Amino acid sequence: MKITKQPTSEKTKKILPLHWAAQAWQDLPLGFKGVFVIALPLAVLLASLASLYIRELESTMLENKLKHALQNQRDIQTVHSQLLEASTGVRDYLLTGDKNFLNIFFEAERILPEIINTLEQRLESDQQIHRLSIIIPLVAKNLADLKALSNHDSEIASDYLITQFKSQVDTLDELRKEIEALNAEEALLVEQDQQKIFLQRQRSISATLIATLAGIVGSLVAVWIFSRTIVKRVRLLRDSAGHLARAEALDLPSSSKDELGQLSNELDHASQLLAKNISDAIQARQEAEEASASKSMFLSRTSHELRTPLNAILGFAQLLEEDLPSGKQHDSVTLIKGAGQHLLKLINEVLEIARIESGEVSLELAPTLINSLLEEAIHYIAPIGKIRDIEIKYEIAPDLWAMANRQKLLQVILNLLSNALKYGPVSSVVLLKAYRRLDDIIIEVQDAGKGIPSALRERVFTPFDRLGAENTKVEGTGLGLALSKQIMLAMHGSIHLANDKSLFWVEIAACNPHTTSNELSQPAESTKQLNLSNTHSILYVEDNISNRALVEAIILRQRDLRIHCVSTIKDAKQYLNELAPSLILVDLNLPDGSGENLVHYVMSDPKLKSIPMMILSADALPETIYRLQTAGVAYYMTKPLDVALFNKQIRELIKR
Repeated sequence: MKITKQPTSEKTKKILPLHWAAQAWQDLPLGFKGVFVIALPLAVLLASLASLYIRELESTMLENKLKHALQNQRDIQTVHSQLLEASTGVRDYLLTGDKNFLNIFFEAERILPEIINTLEQRLESDQQIHRLSIIIPLVAKNLADLKALSNHDSEIASDYLITQFKSQVDTLDELRKEIEALNAEEALLVEQDQQKIFLQRQRSISATLIATLAGIVGSLVAVWIFSRTIVKRVRLLRDSAGHLARAEALDLPSSSKDELGQLSNELDHASQLLAKNISDAIQARQEAEEASASKSMFLSRTSHELRTPLNAILGFAQLLEEDLPSGKQHDSVTLIKGAGQHLLKLINEVLEIARIESGEVSLELAPTLINSLLEEAIHYIAPIGKIRDIEIKYEIAPDLWAMANRQKLLQVILNLLSNALKYGPVSSVVLLKAYRRLDDIIIEVQDAGKGIPSALRERVFTPFDRLGAENTKVEGTGLGLALSKQIMLAMHGSIHLANDKSLFWVEIAACNPHTTSNELSQPAESTKQLNLSNTHSILYVEDNISNRALVEAIILRQRDLRIHCVSTIKDAKQYLNELAPSLILVDLNLPDGSGENLVHYVMSDPKLKSIPMMILSADALPETIYRLQTAGVAYYMTKPLDVALFNKQIRELIKR
């Protein structure tokens, strides 16, 4: 039996090559595809830019040619005008005998050769060059005739002078005709160049439109290729990643050998591993939550076990305090009771360790006298120092006030002193220092030890980490420094450790005794509520809110100063009619006039004239400064302020 081969249809013949080409494109590396997608519109853009560049060069050449033609026109006009002016100057000389008129001729004789030489170099038309060759000898002859006329000294017109004058006039007329013809030819060239530039611009606009359309078409083609061959597959991978995030197994059969196909295979494999890892992570989290619950239970039980003996200690201490008469034993029992009560407070706070570490604790801050707080701390801790023969020395600056929670800050200081006494060398000295540095109160605790090794320094504030002290006989839980750090952060302060010695210090914001917690966020209003004795009042006339806030913040740092701010000259006068401040600060630019008017007002009033005035202005002109100093201003300070100099000048002016 004969088998007949079926003919392949034309449609099938077309589909097979297209399918093969599409599959070949899919299998190409992404790097090649990316280069092609980027290069296609870029190539179209570069071709368009090249075309535009060529057109621009042609336009530039035509514009330069037009520029030269216009310059030639101006030079031709200059030659003509110089010849006429030179001829007029010589004639005026012959008529008046005043040689000053010859200066025009001498100027023309000097510059005409230069202009004609320039024209020779720039003229391009053969006809113009020929005509210029006719003009050059005529110019030379005309100048020679004028030269001869300018050398005539006699006041009587001779036949030679008349002949020479007639020759010069004939030469000038002939020159005028040639120059006008040359100028007409140059004007025709200018018109032709302008027409060429117009046509070139039309061609450039057309080329720009074509380049724009070509760029758009090229970009659309590139976007289509990118979307069909890359973006669609990336979206599939994105959707698969969502399933992967839910620990669901993926089924991503890949139909290509490029990087996206390889990524599909890897994601399919990774989904299995990730599902297992998520399951392990959930189990680990559950274990961590159980450990946290165990930790809380441990702290609760520890607190309960410590409260039981403390109940007896504090109970009997109170009974003994009531029964014992005043004396040494009574004082000792009082110390026992105070230390026990403090220990009870610490035990209560152990239950809040998790909340403190998370930063959720909120402490009520108030002005705290650091001097009395440190005296109390030394009083509490001194008996512990006697056990190890350690002396506590202190250097405390007077009248230190800080915005703090007194009980919490006392707890921190007691913890630092306790550590110094427990871990410092026997028969040594612990130094407690307190002083003010700028806007902070610094409290330092230093013992005679070598300090904490650098390898262990990062673990200092880690809870329950005693840095190896658990192997010694020194009792402790490892919570002290961790709690102290969190307490200081809650009070907007900080705690630090020195690198080269056994020194801890805390920093906390300084304040004055009458500061309230609201004043920390509203310093401008707090200044009006201060009622300190031996204070100096300052009147500040300024309408700019930010400038007022800056000066108020500077003044607030000094406890013996208070400030009242007004924004207009009218308000300042009203204030001065009622009160006499120690110092007046004035800005020059005010809503109802210049601050200089207020200066004159104060200086004209005998009651106010003695009050020193300081100008705070952005006007740094010497004449302004001199004028106001002459008017009686004690000091003129320009903005931006030098804070140190500002404070110094305020003090000096108030002392006056």
